[in-house]
Amino acid sequence: MTHPCGLFWDVDGTMAETEGDGHRQAFNAAFAERGLPWRWSMERYGHLLQITGGEERLRHWLATAPPGVPGDQAGQWAMAAELQERKQVHYGRIVSAGGLAPRPGVVRLMQTAAAAGWQQWIVTTSRRRAVGALLRTQPFQSLAYVFQGWVCGEDVTRKKPDPQAYAMALRQSGLAACQVVALEDSHHGLAAACRAGLRCLVTPSSVTRNQVFTGAAAVVDHLGDGPRQPATVLAGPSLGFQPQPHVTLPYLRGLLQGVHPLSVPPRPRP
Repeated sequence: MTHPCGLFWDVDGTMAETEGDGHRQAFNAAFAERGLPWRWSMERYGHLLQITGGEERLRHWLATAPPGVPGDQAGQWAMAAELQERKQVHYGRIVSAGGLAPRPGVVRLMQTAAAAGWQQWIVTTSRRRAVGALLRTQPFQSLAYVFQGWVCGEDVTRKKPDPQAYAMALRQSGLAACQVVALEDSHHGLAAACRAGLRCLVTPSSVTRNQVFTGAAAVVDHLGDGPRQPATVLAGPSLGFQPQPHVTLPYLRGLLQGVHPLSVPPRPRP
């Protein structure tokens, strides 16, 4: 009998390229709305992603004392909360406009795993409001049935790279760590998954592609989708000699069991 397995999905950067074209633009819209002179570039936002959580990111930014920021921490935190609230509104508008498509292979793998009876959970530092906004768009809306539950930023007291969110998902799912593959796009997410005892497949996003992913079970450019979008292994076990080199359930089972005979050495960063 095949043992049950699970996929724990990160959202931002993993399911869709939401960071640069979504959250970053929403932050900038919130700044402009308040008449603040800040505009986060892709490069700056990439550095700010070292801080997990939108409000935490804002607190960090405000603590660097850009012009127009209250000098006391209480004032900064109140300002961060206000900006985060407005950012969520702008993010919802960006998402509802339909500009954030799933990354290659995400829909395919979700559907395949659901058909095979795999449990699937969302495990993210984002708030439920942001996750819900994305999952109300197509094609995600039609995939709501695949998820047994969500663990979001409001559900934990310590966000990634702390493993608390993954530990909570394991408890609620009833799965053991050895039965689950986590899908992440960042080194913070990878660290959280590894600290929870999970195998982690990393699909770097446009914002995180230059990060180092030590400890990942494998790193691929994306999951692969159709003959025109084959997946490329950047580090870890080879996809083998499939007609279409995609990340498949047998490949993920192999990651769990450590049975892949061929490996691709890590590629040096540019």
